[in-house]
Amino acid sequence: MIRRFREDAPKAGTVFVRGTMPTSSLVKILPELDREGLNVKVVAAVSPQLFAMQDETYKASVIGPGDALDAMVITNGAFTLMRDWAEGPLVREYSLSADFDDRWRTGGTVEEVIEEAHLDPEHLLSGIERFVAERPERLRRWRGLLDAAERR
Repeated sequence: MIRRFREDAPKAGTVFVRGTMPTSSLVKILPELDREGLNVKVVAAVSPQLFAMQDETYKASVIGPGDALDAMVITNGAFTLMRDWAEGPLVREYSLSADFDDRWRTGGTVEEVIEEAHLDPEHLLSGIERFVAERPERLRRWRGLLDAAERR
């Protein structure tokens, strides 16, 4: 757990992060998340296998019911590699991954590659701001998907 929800504000979703540079970028913007009142929980999604080995009480204290749906992921790998943490069409729309545009990165310095992959602090902050701002619409869309499944 990198950051828990603040209990004095409405919860705005869970951010699962994996990778050294994305985690470093995210840690740099934690004070800004507080300043802007972006009440997201941040979970280091390092190893689903090790997480699965933990006791149920611990796992429930880190990831609660609905966290995998009301989520976005930030990863320097492919989005599909994060399916053990969060998955779904709406999760994908809000996630930031190195393969966001289905292209190889062109290369350069670490900073250049991270910026091109949209994993630098500025892109992360912008992505989290959008994720939080659009939460009511995102949850409405999830409910619509569930309603459609029920009507089948």
